[in-house]
Amino acid sequence: MNNIHQTYRADVDGLRAVAILPVVMFHIGFPGFFGGFVGVDVFFVISGYLITRIIVREMREGSFSIADFYRRRVLRIFPALFAMLAAVSVLAPMVMLPGELLRYGKSVVSTTLFYSNMLFYSESGYFAPDSHTKALLHTWSLAVEEQFYLFWPLILLVLRARSQAAIRWGAFTIALVSFVFSAWLIEHDAAATFYLIPTRAWELLAGALVAIFPNLPAQRRWLREFLSGAGLLAILVAIKFYNEGVPFPGVAALLPVLGAVAIILAGGNGGSLVGRLLSWQPMVFVGKISFSLYLWHWPVIVFTQIGLLREQTWPVKFAELLASMLMGWLSWRYVERPFRHVSPLLPNRVVLGRAGLAIAAALCVGLAYVLPQGWPQRFNDQQLAFAKYETYNGDQQYRGGSCFVVGENEQFDAEHCLQRKEGERNLLLIGDSHAAHLWPGLHARANGINVLQATHTGCRPALTDFDHPKNLCEQFVTDVLKQWLPSHPVDVVVLAGRWTHSDLKGLPLTISAALKGAKRVVVVGPIPQYVSALPRFLVRASAPSQELAAAGLTSGPFALDPQMRQVATAAGAQYFSLINALCVDHSCKVIVDGGVPIQFDYGHLTVEGSSYVVGLMMPLIAGTVAAVEPASVTRGVIGSRQP
Repeated sequence: MNNIHQTYRADVDGLRAVAILPVVMFHIGFPGFFGGFVGVDVFFVISGYLITRIIVREMREGSFSIADFYRRRVLRIFPALFAMLAAVSVLAPMVMLPGELLRYGKSVVSTTLFYSNMLFYSESGYFAPDSHTKALLHTWSLAVEEQFYLFWPLILLVLRARSQAAIRWGAFTIALVSFVFSAWLIEHDAAATFYLIPTRAWELLAGALVAIFPNLPAQRRWLREFLSGAGLLAILVAIKFYNEGVPFPGVAALLPVLGAVAIILAGGNGGSLVGRLLSWQPMVFVGKISFSLYLWHWPVIVFTQIGLLREQTWPVKFAELLASMLMGWLSWRYVERPFRHVSPLLPNRVVLGRAGLAIAAALCVGLAYVLPQGWPQRFNDQQLAFAKYETYNGDQQYRGGSCFVVGENEQFDAEHCLQRKEGERNLLLIGDSHAAHLWPGLHARANGINVLQATHTGCRPALTDFDHPKNLCEQFVTDVLKQWLPSHPVDVVVLAGRWTHSDLKGLPLTISAALKGAKRVVVVGPIPQYVSALPRFLVRASAPSQELAAAGLTSGPFALDPQMRQVATAAGAQYFSLINALCVDHSCKVIVDGGVPIQFDYGHLTVEGSSYVVGLMMPLIAGTVAAVEPASVTRGVIGSRQP
């Protein structure tokens, strides 16, 4: 233990701060940190380096023991993890709907047994339950690490029995195979590449290789300055310029991974400016609490959104950051640190035995939520009727897999979805999921109109440059509007999407392109959106002892709607305002057809909601009116503050 302490590196703790802060800022939603998820990859490198360094040194000294190794892992991981699990498990039944609590129970079991990465992979998908209802989603990375350390010491023992060279080249070979597999699989199953150990192992092994090859040439000062500076720059570039549209991990993960490797390598051979920066006490402090901070920040965000039902305004974001830092410090100070100093005289069997008891207790808690199917008895029949929409399958309702491209392996079926009919009026629907959710209503209500559908997740139809598409989404919209439509004219093009202010710039060009193949273009404005799933608000509103939340609606669509109307009409399109059609004085219709929520999540329409909305749109689509005035809102509304 003393030998380990003597090799302490403050710069590595500082590097932990570089890893954790972007992750927290990204999850909270601070601008400039959209690539903050790469902090997890930096953590993997640090972990692989530190743990392998200890194992290799103990093997060299002849003191390595598998039991001692897992004792250290238990004392490092279990106290803070199970303290967090205990607190979250108390809060979960207070705010979660039955389906959410059922899934939470499963996640407690999988987190306790360190396979939560596989559970969350199985739950992935565009219309999968919202990540902000999964309080343990962040534990996937702990599962990856523990799965790695289940086998890595054993692999090192086997390789050590052969030779020192076998360790080096064995580790390098495994890392190379894992990286190549990651680069290949990202094109076929991005979720598997993200969550599973075979495509993540190379990142931990990248750090391990630095520990195994300790004498790589970084002795000269100029080289250390170059490596550490380039490494920090690589990580910062990834944090700044990566986003959720970047295929990741795959090849893109090389930038933060090699950046972390370069910093660790440089710091192991002497000082540097970056090393001094990372050794600065505030950085070291954040690095020391980084594990507890990582454990607590995500539950803080989740319960703010599904418990307090707060929109991510600046005050809320800063409150989440401060609360996360406070919980991280408390956990480090009063949970992590005491267990770090457990007497070495305490036998391994006692430590591991108590760990087993903690596992058993957590499994009991998880099963207590799973076996009763999420405690539905907490709610009355009306609440349960609303709550069931939390698991609504929009993919099936919107023609996912053919006319609505959802997964990365799905192909758009142009022959089926873009089939015009002579002698009928043809309407072409283009956009993302907020266009696809109009399909059920158009199919049911657009009598005498043949509806064609070209929709793709995330593809808002507002392009600034049709000649140079930047990604698959822009290519999809370009192919429909510039390649297909001019030679296959239609009567009406309907453009819809989950619009943002950035789309205002590209909307006129898109409308112009659409008018070259259509007699009319109708732009459907932003739909009212909620800070959490609408059924959650309906469940809370129908509880006799609770008031309906006044801040349920997000302010963005209300601010964007008049601007979009102005831009769309100026470009020659007709505009349908969903805000005006569904809301009066910032109170919006939430129930249709005698009790069905108009939307099943933050904004996507149910089939019944789609039929209702399209019924309001039909006069404009049919060309019998020029615009739609605000609709009166019947019973069943949720109010919002004036944005």
